[in-house]
Amino acid sequence: MKRLGSVGLMLGVLTLGGSFGCADEKEEKAKEHRAKGSNFLIEKKYAEAAKEYDESLKIDPNQEKVWEKKAFAHLQAGETDLAAQTALKLVDFAKTPEAKADVYRNVAAMYAKNGPLDKAEQYFQECLKINPKDTDALGWIAEVHSQRGGARSMSAPAVPSELELALKTYDQVIAINPDLPNPYLNKRVVMFKYIEHEKAMMQAADQEAAEAATPAKPEKGKKPVVDPNAAERIAAAKASSAAHAKRIEELTAQANEATKQFGEATKRAKAAQASGATK
Repeated sequence: MKRLGSVGLMLGVLTLGGSFGCADEKEEKAKEHRAKGSNFLIEKKYAEAAKEYDESLKIDPNQEKVWEKKAFAHLQAGETDLAAQTALKLVDFAKTPEAKADVYRNVAAMYAKNGPLDKAEQYFQECLKINPKDTDALGWIAEVHSQRGGARSMSAPAVPSELELALKTYDQVIAINPDLPNPYLNKRVVMFKYIEHEKAMMQAADQEAAEAATPAKPEKGKKPVVDPNAAERIAAAKASSAAHAKRIEELTAQANEATKQFGEATKRAKAAQASGATK
């Protein structure tokens, strides 16, 4: 009996020893793929690097830094969706709500740079679920609306609904932290695009009023055709022109105020920076 017990104990030790050997082998294999991935990354062979990191993570998925490197490799390879999917794995390693928000912010930034903007907004919204006063996320969401509204392109048509959302969101940022200079500057960009749009609409209304007030030339040998709705068209066009003129005046005043606030916020930021440097 004692002999059998000894054999059983020995088998147990051998089995346990075999498990350690297997674990060590897996760890070495994961390390090998990780090292290959890093070498490829240095050589800027991003697709190869991502593949090696993937092999390492299949063996040991609890490698936070490797997930980061894999996401970076995909991003540099132009694979934004794969980069985002990989980066989102870092949520599992986040120990605080702030760290979790950082992951979403980084993913959102990938899409903000490479598109589509809808996905950028989606992940910035995830940041706001964690912290509704996240000025970085709000500022980026405002930028998304600004781009959709055509504010970042001279040739893009204005989309008033998106410009309104951009202005509203920049105002949220300013309300949370009025000392940030950039929201005032970005808000001005949106306003100038909006003013251009309103001017174009006012000119179109003026043109409509002028055309309605000018009877069409009669065809030779025929009586002039009188538009029975001319007076109504003229009145509607003039009312529209006046409304656009009023909006231009409002936006111009707001843009001037934003310029003033930008200057003051910049002074405060410089003063704070100088104060911090002397401490």
